Amino acid sequence: MLSNNYFTEDPDLQLIFEIMVDWETVVRDCEGENFADHALYQKTGDSRYQMAPANTKEAIDLYRASLESMGAFFGTKVSQISGTIDKQGLLFQDGKVVFPPELLRIYEEFRNTGLMPYSISREAGGLAMPATMWAFFTMIMARADVSFCMTITLLNLAQIIARYGTNEQIETFAAKASSGESLFAMALTEPDYGSDLNNVRTTATKREDGKYVLNGTKRFISQGCGLGDHPALLLTLARTGKQNGGARGLSVFLVKSSDVKIAGIETKMGIHSSPTCEVVYEESLGEILGEEGQGLTKYTLGMTNFMRLGSAAGGPGGAAGAYFECQKYANERVQFGKPIAEIPAVAEMLGKIKRETNAMRLLTLETARVIDSYQHHQIRLEKAGLVERAIRKEERIQKGSNLAALLTSIAKYYCSEEANVCASLAVQIHGGAGYTEDYDVARMFRDSRINTIYEGTSQIHVRIATGGILAGMSSEGLFRKYIEELLQTIPKPSSRLLELTEIFENALVSFRELGEELCKERVAENLMVITARTLTALLYEKALVKIEDQAILIRWKSECSEYLIDCTAIALACRYRIQSVLA
Repeated sequence: MLSNNYFTEDPDLQLIFEIMVDWETVVRDCEGENFADHALYQKTGDSRYQMAPANTKEAIDLYRASLESMGAFFGTKVSQISGTIDKQGLLFQDGKVVFPPELLRIYEEFRNTGLMPYSISREAGGLAMPATMWAFFTMIMARADVSFCMTITLLNLAQIIARYGTNEQIETFAAKASSGESLFAMALTEPDYGSDLNNVRTTATKREDGKYVLNGTKRFISQGCGLGDHPALLLTLARTGKQNGGARGLSVFLVKSSDVKIAGIETKMGIHSSPTCEVVYEESLGEILGEEGQGLTKYTLGMTNFMRLGSAAGGPGGAAGAYFECQKYANERVQFGKPIAEIPAVAEMLGKIKRETNAMRLLTLETARVIDSYQHHQIRLEKAGLVERAIRKEERIQKGSNLAALLTSIAKYYCSEEANVCASLAVQIHGGAGYTEDYDVARMFRDSRINTIYEGTSQIHVRIATGGILAGMSSEGLFRKYIEELLQTIPKPSSRLLELTEIFENALVSFRELGEELCKERVAENLMVITARTLTALLYEKALVKIEDQAILIRWKSECSEYLIDCTAIALACRYRIQSVLA
């Protein structure tokens, strides 16, 4: 893979950071109006709050420096071992997972950078970055290596304990994750129940001494075994109520990997250095997180929104890697007397990867912005001791959480699907060489495929989002107001953008006219595609407004125009598919 700084030597990613993110608002939402954590450091001298910014400029400088360091580490170090650890893979011997030595070495090296706990609260020793920065970090990490990116992303699940755990749990578990001493895993899926979490069968029984013991089996648990000498903490969804009690009988437990049995690891198409474990609980000790019965409705929701944003960010991360590898190859590979980059068909594939990458970036960062708009405020209210019912009634939290729930599904769906397309095009650009393991695009293609499956399959997200789209696009719906607000930020919308929004409106009318639910389910993905492409097109044209450099603006306008042509053609086909069911 290319060895350079994956932030400073990626012009479009830098451009997006510098001019397209409203950092004033993001920083204020994250730190609060009074920058309370900095004030706490000044008052107490507590080293955990030493990095808390005193003002917006300080925060932005910290973010930029962090991205430069992250870009250098992943671009010059992780990227250079990704092929090696992929080929070496994992071994399962005597009930333990054996990791490639290079992976263990790079993990220890990354621990020393201080960048590992980017989303964990300062109270637990983390950096407490905004969701917008989570997205930037993940885009850089996923470009270098998807497996290692997963390890670091999962570790940051410790933010859930920092938010809902007791002081003792924060110190015992979350703080150890902040230092990289322990890792985290999300243990939801079971052999017979994948996305159908309402029917989880793993049980948790409360003993007379107040402790819980868990029994059951979880499958497809990434990093469930820990990493080398570093154990994992499994955030385990288990049933404390009746077996047929649905979501209300589920709770989340903190279970040490030393208290479970790793029955085996999966042999997978890709992400070869990320362990996907089968975990067996046999009278395994567990500590409850928060209250009984709120595992699925409250705590798991917090985990899945974080992981879905990470999955969305992984899309443009992998696509950027594919683009830069293809750009290098296409300019060096000569056929018919010229570099293949000059062949129109190849140039079109390169162009498509590039514009899709930027569209995915904009959608991911917009989703992160919406999360930032309410979540830090909500956590501050929770920490202040306000009752949950009162917090939920706040308009800012209601609006933000509802919009974020919809956008995380749309972004996860769109970015994972389009990243697959980009990875496939990357193989095609490399021709026969791309189908061999001699080039990194083969691994990129294999690794990209998982993204449409984990954290909820694409089909699950279509099902989740469809109701939200229909309700949100009612005459006074939240999503309609949001779309209208986006449109108002564009002084002169292009004719193609207006055509696309009209296709979206017509598709909604046609979809609502479908009588049977089965008919709607058959074509629901078409509505999802139209929605996602309308949203990304809006964000793309909104981005143009902020570009002042004329040379850059001309290039972005050209790419945006091509993107809108793609979107309009695809949306028309999807609308036709919906309307054909009515015929």
